Amino acid sequence: MQSSDRRMSIYAILQQDKKVVVNELAEKFGVTKMTIRRDLSFFEKQGIVKTTYGGAYLTSGASVEPSFQLKSGQMVDDKHLIGQKAAELVDDGDTIVIDCGTTLLAFAQFLFDKKIMVITNSVPVINLLKGRKNITLMVAPGEYEDDTQGMISFSTADFFNNLHADKVFLSTQGINAQGELTVPKITDAHVKQALARAGRQKILLADKSKFGQTFLAGHARLADFDTVISQAGLPEDTLTQLNAHNVQLLLADDDA
Repeated sequence: MQSSDRRMSIYAILQQDKKVVVNELAEKFGVTKMTIRRDLSFFEKQGIVKTTYGGAYLTSGASVEPSFQLKSGQMVDDKHLIGQKAAELVDDGDTIVIDCGTTLLAFAQFLFDKKIMVITNSVPVINLLKGRKNITLMVAPGEYEDDTQGMISFSTADFFNNLHADKVFLSTQGINAQGELTVPKITDAHVKQALARAGRQKILLADKSKFGQTFLAGHARLADFDTVISQAGLPEDTLTQLNAHNVQLLLADDDA
């Protein structure tokens, strides 16, 4: 297991149990106690945990979000496949909205040859697509937020409230058993709600690690989307909800 995947697994345990023990984590992941202490020190520098002699405890519960750096290192191949599958839904002439997030950045890498307009609040997406003559790029205003590396503020939401794009591609931090999408920060949830309203066709990109997690602020439900792009092995209750609401499920790791 790569260090980024191990750290995201530790973060998931912290979200559930609110505390961790070094010896238990070392045994669980088959690494040294020093390696686990380095992982916990990484979290402490982000303000996510407070370390103790034998472990660490979560500082702010559901309102804490892992950094963009940490998320970008997690499940890289999976995000690549999801992004590639999502790009198949983009047609020349489309106007699309792209949310913040590492999976959305992977998606943007497959848009280079499309003749489209892109509207986004993601700084990494802006940097990736700027200067491409076939892509018209519109940048959302607002206050920059480092954890998401994007514009996340009420003025950002106001901007999207007045738009009517063809398709919007969204991400989320957690999807619980009731089909609710959640993120750690209320302002981020408010912006995501505005993004969703800005597109006639709503498409969610979410790898399987997002399912079974709940954070502070809800912003949508699975039933709100036209299409969900994920991976095989989703929870049965999720599949039931998608079928009940006629939401199309595309599996990025489906070879068929």
